[in-house]
Amino acid sequence: MTNVTKSYDRQAENYDEFIKKLVPDYEVFQNLLPNFIGAAAKVLDIGCGTGNTALKLRQQNPSLQLTCLDTSPQMLEIARNKLGNQHNYVETSIEKFDPQEQFDAITSVMVMHNIQTTADRLGAYRKIYGALKPGGQYLSVDIFKGESDRLQDVYMMLWRQFMLQSLLESEIDEKWLPLHREKDKPLKLFDQIEILNKTGFKTVDIAHKRFQFAMLIAQK
Repeated sequence: MTNVTKSYDRQAENYDEFIKKLVPDYEVFQNLLPNFIGAAAKVLDIGCGTGNTALKLRQQNPSLQLTCLDTSPQMLEIARNKLGNQHNYVETSIEKFDPQEQFDAITSVMVMHNIQTTADRLGAYRKIYGALKPGGQYLSVDIFKGESDRLQDVYMMLWRQFMLQSLLESEIDEKWLPLHREKDKPLKLFDQIEILNKTGFKTVDIAHKRFQFAMLIAQK
């Protein structure tokens, strides 16, 4: 079990409460996703966590067939309790996942920054591309680095101000920001777009952005 998995296992019970306090526009991102999925029949949700994204997608399309992927058994159990047993739940990472079918759409919300190297990130995107049907869409919400040091400093300041609205200063400075610096490996937004283009996606667009958090839509 990786350190990231252990961390998410410990946080699973309170995840739904604190994720909104950590990610600006978290609910905006979640509400946007179903609009781009449309009438997709089969969706793979990478790093499904407690099932928030999958639940939002199924509310729009009750007949949706979901495959929910996560490394944390505790997260998957909470997702299963929300969504029921009719969906597929797979305890693994995207790096180790071996898809046996293709999907109309694939989602990942606050996941890809956990992949520690650019080479592994590229490998994950190639796997995502291969697991999509022709014309399928990959929708990713994630944290990115600013395109310059100055922008990065401003983004970090704005992010900290956002967290101060609902979290103690000591918790932010002694827990969340150190965890971010230690474990997260965000890319610059346009570097990630370039990687997706190199993977083979026909189009990549930015659907929504706040500070260093953004939603990308890539079409096969």
